[in-house]
Amino acid sequence: MHISGRVPHDDFREGFAVGFQLIQGTAVVPPAAAREPDEVADTTRFLLGVRAGIAAAGGKLS
Repeated sequence: MHISGRVPHDDFREGFAVGFQLIQGTAVVPPAAAREPDEVADTTRFLLGVRAGIAAAGGKLS
């Protein structure tokens, strides 16, 4: 999976990949992204993806 150099504020799947690789490293291929939430409030789809990716990689969010 290619991760672009820009921050795609509306791309959940790219956020998921970034979050997963923050925990597991960039040499690990992220799994398929979790199901994207239907509604987004007070954040971006990209950041929701980052949070979901971190959780899927076994990371903890406070």
